[in-house]
Amino acid sequence: MKKKFLVATHGQLASGFQSSLTILADKGAELNVVDAYLTDEDYTPIIKEFIGSVGENEQGIIFTDLFGGSVNQKVVTELMLSKKDQIFVVSNSNLAIILTLVLIPEKEIFTQQSINEAINESQVRLVTTQLPEEETFF
Repeated sequence: MKKKFLVATHGQLASGFQSSLTILADKGAELNVVDAYLTDEDYTPIIKEFIGSVGENEQGIIFTDLFGGSVNQKVVTELMLSKKDQIFVVSNSNLAIILTLVLIPEKEIFTQQSINEAINESQVRLVTTQLPEEETFF
């Protein structure tokens, strides 16, 4: 099943994700991007065009940067108006989740469960930089 991807963020974060995907996996061209609020231009038509481009036998994922933020609200509103249930929205997105989902083979179908599993594997993690103290014996 053909998959389409859109990343919509405040500022140039979407383009940054696209650049990173190109460097890491040569997949940046598969992402449509919305770099919102760089100008006064309304970005809604780009979102509507993406949603409209996802056919009945296709799936789409829209990645946004902040849950409840203005870009996320615009995406959710437009998707609800479209009544397309084959498009998913992933918010609070990071490079790990975008890379994971873009690399899923076309033959696999996205479900809420499979996306949630990918999200769980792509969580933010605290990396410890402290070496364990050596035990001393007296």
